[in-house]
Amino acid sequence: MKKVVIEALSGCEGCEVSILDLGEELLTLLKQIEIIHAPIIMDSKHFDPFSNDLEIKIPRADIGILSGSIRTEENLEVARAVRENCDIVIANGTCACMGGIHSIANVMPLDSVKEGICPADSGADKYHLPKVTNRVISLNEVMEVDIYLPGCPPPVSMFVDAIKCVLEGRDFELPNDTVCNDCPKTKEKRTVFSDKGLPFPEMLRPLEPVELEDRCLFEQGYFCMGAATRSGCGGVCMKMDMPCRGCMGPRRIEENPRAELLGSLAVYGYTLRDVHDRRAAFNWFTGAHNNLRPIR
Repeated sequence: MKKVVIEALSGCEGCEVSILDLGEELLTLLKQIEIIHAPIIMDSKHFDPFSNDLEIKIPRADIGILSGSIRTEENLEVARAVRENCDIVIANGTCACMGGIHSIANVMPLDSVKEGICPADSGADKYHLPKVTNRVISLNEVMEVDIYLPGCPPPVSMFVDAIKCVLEGRDFELPNDTVCNDCPKTKEKRTVFSDKGLPFPEMLRPLEPVELEDRCLFEQGYFCMGAATRSGCGGVCMKMDMPCRGCMGPRRIEENPRAELLGSLAVYGYTLRDVHDRRAAFNWFTGAHNNLRPIR
């Protein structure tokens, strides 16, 4: 019976909630694991509330599952405590792996972020909130990570496979293909506009309505991250006529996907200038690893 610690850092905690999507598979796993610390589902604290000792303590465990990224000094302490007390650490979700959607804040100076969320005259200082880090940080920037599970949240099948690999002593490997190759859309390597003899349009914004065809969304004028995003999600967004936004991250952790997307842009006659909000668009979910930094 493997002991498991589950912790959430800065994020929406959707990765923990999504574990319930395992359904009956979760009941099977619970016969082989014992969850000994998980603040989201049990009254387990980092320290004794009746003691003056404020050192964060995590019980000894075989597996530590960490979601969310590091945005406060307390997050950093918790993450390091999990690493110190768990034999295997799993980065669960894109926030833990690559910073996540809120790492877009890294394009702004910290003072601007603080003022936008909690102005100096708000009186929030009296609550002794945790000190904010200079930027949003992913786990492997400050500690060793054994298994990465990207996704917002990670696909259920991927989570199950990773836990089973640990329980059975096998190595876990992520898919090494791109979402583009999972996409069911037809790819003609030319735009629908050129097919109809029309001038090339301005790149469309997300959710901007057009008469969609069963064609590659890039070929229909949408900015799609599929060509530079790791597979494993099944291309579910494209199946619903939504362009990929890159929540699975690049095929290699820490990689900036912009270089791979430059080729796709060029094929369809676009340049970097045609991408709306291009500072963040290439790294909506991957703003850690210094992929996004303030412009001074």
